[in-house]
Amino acid sequence: MRYAFLIVLLTIFSFPAIAADKDVYDRVMKTGVIECGYFIEPPFTMKDEATGEYSGISVELIEQIAKDLGLKVKWKEQISFATFPQDLNNNRYDMVCGSIFVMPRAGAIDYTKAYSYASMYGYVKPEDTAFDKKFKDIDWSKVTIAGLDGEGATGAAQKLLPQARMNVLPQLSNISEMLLTVATGKSDIGFVLPSVFDDFNKANPNKLKKASLDKPLYTYEVTFGIAREQDAFKSMINNGIRQLSTSGELASIFEKYDPKHYFDYPQINKQAN
Repeated sequence: MRYAFLIVLLTIFSFPAIAADKDVYDRVMKTGVIECGYFIEPPFTMKDEATGEYSGISVELIEQIAKDLGLKVKWKEQISFATFPQDLNNNRYDMVCGSIFVMPRAGAIDYTKAYSYASMYGYVKPEDTAFDKKFKDIDWSKVTIAGLDGEGATGAAQKLLPQARMNVLPQLSNISEMLLTVATGKSDIGFVLPSVFDDFNKANPNKLKKASLDKPLYTYEVTFGIAREQDAFKSMINNGIRQLSTSGELASIFEKYDPKHYFDYPQINKQAN
């Protein structure tokens, strides 16, 4: 009887406390703060090191959603790509408030509604004419593709062009190093976002050009990342994205940070206005 009584006490008092601690919606509504993990990726998330201020598409979007809900945003820490799924599910922060691509992650995290769509294009040496044709007309078995371990375009290339050779750099390398393998002839082509190429081209002018292929390699949905089984919190953020898409405020954010229109996003329903 004594042990049965203890089990009942544990059931009544311990389990609800654990559930409440893991419920992101309840925690956020109680504290009034969304704690964000983030990573730096212009034009989505940027940080002025002199002032400590954050800016970008993702930053303005989540801060406007929070404002409309009567909440605040705390930029808690820069995430590690190796551990962020575990960190999310361990409540280290409430969400990844950055440009997370929807990728197979073995169910380790969940995603909000897409607020952008990002296409990966190929970049080659200026004198290279081998890619002045359609994707289907290239003998990819003779091509070496630059890659970065764990990066979205690399995963897409491995999936869609399995016959190609891959020159994959370690995860701690950066995109510039990957593109430099194309500029130095160690790889034939690298796939990145146009905005990423712009940054590379500023530091390495005329080293690469956009390949004249007929289409991008792949288009990813861009979302916020949240922990698994957080339906109430996910619904709240999704409603915010939907409302700002319909009001035209999301379009204004993109006009501010993406003047070259590299990225697509959910369009306002013009017929409703």
